[in-house]
Amino acid sequence: MLVNLHMLVNLPLVVVGPVVAWLCRRADQKAQLKATDELSESPDDLLSDIGISRDDIETMRWLPS
Repeated sequence: MLVNLHMLVNLPLVVVGPVVAWLCRRADQKAQLKATDELSESPDDLLSDIGISRDDIETMRWLPS
């Protein structure tokens, strides 16, 4: 059985690129979710001091990045 070693050597590069991209997107999503959760738990007077409302938090959560 003949095996093309060139293809086997390049296989990890083909697989690693999308996996790294997915991990980066996932880390960004987790950070955004954590931030929106923390804002959602903040008191109303703090939110008004920084100029946002609870509706703004929910709206931003569903907007595409």
